[in-house]
Amino acid sequence: MRIFVNLRCQKNGTKRGNISYKPTGWVQYLYGENNSKHLYERCHLIAWQLGNENNNKLNLLTGTSEMNTAMIEYENIIANWIKQKNKQGKDYHVLYRVTPIYQGDNKLATGVELEAKSVEEEGVLFNKFIYNVQKNFKIDYSTGKAELLE
Repeated sequence: MRIFVNLRCQKNGTKRGNISYKPTGWVQYLYGENNSKHLYERCHLIAWQLGNENNNKLNLLTGTSEMNTAMIEYENIIANWIKQKNKQGKDYHVLYRVTPIYQGDNKLATGVELEAKSVEEEGVLFNKFIYNVQKNFKIDYSTGKAELLE
């Protein structure tokens, strides 16, 4: 599936709502001082800043904080390029596809493949695989349970 993304559809000042949906493998693991860190996040396949969908169960998966941070880096590349073009009065688009990769009946994805290509002119082009891992954790992808190794 290919998705056209146009950031003009997201209004400035739009606020995200709460996410109540718990994707497969959602077993929240808190750790660190006063349990202030969390292992898992509800990761948007199509970033909220690109699609303005927050609690759509078809657009969410359980991912590590590390994976989500890596995904945001590439989502920002797309968002910044489109914003720059829109400031120039151009209505440019990016073909963007995110594919979660699951092995067998695992409840957690091994990772996600991110693909993007700008349409009207060169500017955005990448195909990246981001692993669903977290430093110092052993993760059971079949259940979502995890063990802190430190």
